[in-house]
Amino acid sequence: MAPPPPSRKPVAKDRFSALFSALKTQTYHDPSTRGPGSHTIRTIAWNPTGYLIATGSADRTLRIWNPEKPQVKNSTELRGHTGAIERVAWNPVKEAELASVSSDGTCKLWDVRSKTCTASVPLGGEGLTIAWSGDGNLVLVGRK
Repeated sequence: MAPPPPSRKPVAKDRFSALFSALKTQTYHDPSTRGPGSHTIRTIAWNPTGYLIATGSADRTLRIWNPEKPQVKNSTELRGHTGAIERVAWNPVKEAELASVSSDGTCKLWDVRSKTCTASVPLGGEGLTIAWSGDGNLVLVGRK
């Protein structure tokens, strides 16, 4: 079971700019892209512990990134979708379980530790969005 997420405190409007101006951005570049616009990231999500990032792209690329090592050689590609990945969502209580939906009409569950697809469910249409229940026992999927 994942540790509880850190508590979040509201930020006053007048402090917002000063607080976030000190933060830096990080670019994640994938040299294996297939041409202009083909590797457009369509979805991005942190895992519950904040140690991994999942991205899904128009070119069917599903990647797991370590935010401390943004080079593509340090990322993991999960293969299995045959269409654009529309959304990814981490299980809120299992830090290594990821769900993805794709325009290929499937929802896939992944174990990112073993880099395997543990389930694939046909949706009867193109996948559009996905969300986990708070206890991590159910996945809700929307389709086109």
